[in-house]
Amino acid sequence: MPARKPDALPLRLTLAVLLPLLLLVALAVQGMRARSKAAWDEIEEEAKRGAPLIAELLAKRLANDVREAPLYPDPPQPGEPSPLDAVLDGNDPAALNEIVRNPDAGSSPAGLPRRVLAVLRLIALNPDFPKSLEAEGTEVSELANQCPSVLSPLLLEKLGPTADLAGAKWEEFEEASRLLEAHPQGGWIPETGQASGQPRFWWLESRPDSIRFLSERVVSWAVIEINKEADGLKPRTCRGRLTLRDSKPRSPASPELMAVAPVPFGEGLHLEIYLTDPAEVTRSIRLKEAWNLGFVSLASLVSIGGLWLILTTLKRERKLNEMKGQFVASVSHELRAPVASIRLMADALEEGKLAPETAREFHRLIAREGARLSTLVGNVLDHARIEQGRKVWKMEPTDLSPLVADTLRVMQPLATERKIELVSKLDSVEATVDADAIQQALVNLLDNAIKFSRPCSSVEVELTKSDERRICAIRVKDQGPGVPKEEQDRIFERFYRPGDELRRETQGTGIGLSLVKSIAEAHKGSVTVESEPGKGSSFILQLPLAP
Repeated sequence: MPARKPDALPLRLTLAVLLPLLLLVALAVQGMRARSKAAWDEIEEEAKRGAPLIAELLAKRLANDVREAPLYPDPPQPGEPSPLDAVLDGNDPAALNEIVRNPDAGSSPAGLPRRVLAVLRLIALNPDFPKSLEAEGTEVSELANQCPSVLSPLLLEKLGPTADLAGAKWEEFEEASRLLEAHPQGGWIPETGQASGQPRFWWLESRPDSIRFLSERVVSWAVIEINKEADGLKPRTCRGRLTLRDSKPRSPASPELMAVAPVPFGEGLHLEIYLTDPAEVTRSIRLKEAWNLGFVSLASLVSIGGLWLILTTLKRERKLNEMKGQFVASVSHELRAPVASIRLMADALEEGKLAPETAREFHRLIAREGARLSTLVGNVLDHARIEQGRKVWKMEPTDLSPLVADTLRVMQPLATERKIELVSKLDSVEATVDADAIQQALVNLLDNAIKFSRPCSSVEVELTKSDERRICAIRVKDQGPGVPKEEQDRIFERFYRPGDELRRETQGTGIGLSLVKSIAEAHKGSVTVESEPGKGSSFILQLPLAP
């Protein structure tokens, strides 16, 4: 017999699902990488667009914050004598206040600002003078910066807390003067000895009589304010910082540096747009990748699950179709033999050339084959009705002992023909059953037992009951070849018959035991088998007793 060709359909289905799925996974992975790069590129592009604009805003702000302070000679240069000098030596507070408010008071012959000297004289006359300034404002303290001299530190000290702001400005002016001495060329100068963190810078410009400067405090505050104002001009995860570079800005040297733009104020100052937390961007990208990977994984699981379901269904349907084919072959085989026998015997009877004894035997055989065909057709129709849910069960209280005895009488001719002895042991049992269905189930069990029993052996039928369990049992025991353990669960499947249906040694369609199982389950009972190869089989049909 030629070997069966392997079925290529499951392989084609598997390839049709898995190949596009693998392509989808590959594209998804490549897409996630591309999206990750695009996310970084988008941040960098936005930073590059916003950096020049932010640098322009910063330059304007720095230009508005530039402070200019007059330079003072050290040692002082003598001034021209004036009648105001006599007032400075007097005790008239009103006159002294006039000098304080006179911007043209000039310098004394000693080279010291007369306005500062007037304030110091007022403090000498009235030690509470600084407290009175708190109610009037702190304009007097600004004289330390408006009229700088060697007396400015002394004035600030005398004014006390009233001059805190002016004192801070004086310290910045002093620091700017010191830096200008070290860097006469001016421009942007990094603050020396600064702690780690944001770089700090001074800007200096020397003029003949004054110095223009931006302190590191002012520059740092300007950067902070611009970072707030420019939120819409740069990525949310980025901030700006200042750095000193060459006239041509270099490319970003670190992963967190997104863009660099020159600040049009002075020379060499550049604004760097950098990521405040690169890990946050990475986490955001990883989160999106995880979601995408989750969707791809879900799609893969659904696809693989669908493929498994299709292959399982296909396998089950093919198995069912194969079993149906076997069933059709079995039914054809079962019908062919009795129909052929009936036709041959009917033709012989029609010719009228048979002896009377032979004619009677032919009539008996025709009746037997007709009954056999009737049983076969009845089994097929009942099986179809049960499968379609159209079977109507007539449940009535029934004494099973006469029913079983009558079934044995019906099966006796077949047993006699096969030289099988039917032995029965029947208790009186009453149950609510469909009598015709139970008889049909018992006929199928006896038919199987007689067919598979050895000649000159016996088939035992036993009817018992258990009052405690409220069940009864019909046991049919034969002395046939037995049922292998691995097939004991399958013999109750519909259409199942091992071997080649067209070369079966025993008759059958494969629906007899399936029909018995359906009838038992319809009665809320069960059918089981106990068997060992070579030691026969026992089929037990259990049914509930009548209430």
